[in-house]
Amino acid sequence: MSRATSSSSGPPDRGSAGTPDLFVYGTLALDDVVRTLIDRVPASEQTSAPGWRAARLPDLPYPGLVRDSEAEATGRVYTDLSETEWSVLDAFEDPTYSVEVVRLRSGRSSLAYVWPDEVLADSWTTGSLEGADMQAYLERCSRWRAGWETRSGSG
Repeated sequence: MSRATSSSSGPPDRGSAGTPDLFVYGTLALDDVVRTLIDRVPASEQTSAPGWRAARLPDLPYPGLVRDSEAEATGRVYTDLSETEWSVLDAFEDPTYSVEVVRLRSGRSSLAYVWPDEVLADSWTTGSLEGADMQAYLERCSRWRAGWETRSGSG
């Protein structure tokens, strides 16, 4: 897990007035996961992204957001991430993701981590990580964060 990249020549403009919203649909929509990574659960609103699907990925415990005209990815939009928190999440995400603008059910736009590669036919839900799988994922997140803090000098 390392820095997610943008599909353009750099990350989408997060705006001069602060950071934009982040639509999350997978593990980052789980309170325990995001709290492990950034020490809090950001302010959010439940929402969905028509024309997108949270797809299962081959051999990975987390999903990828892919275009699907017949689907609607459910999730939440974080509305108050700091630049530091964005940096942590960017570093945490698989480098295969790109950061793209998606249109939400409300009509507003948000950034999201989008998956450009192979996906499975079935969708991923937050129930995909339960019990021992969830505990193992949280431990993985905790180990990643400890390593990131050591590497970045943020600890």
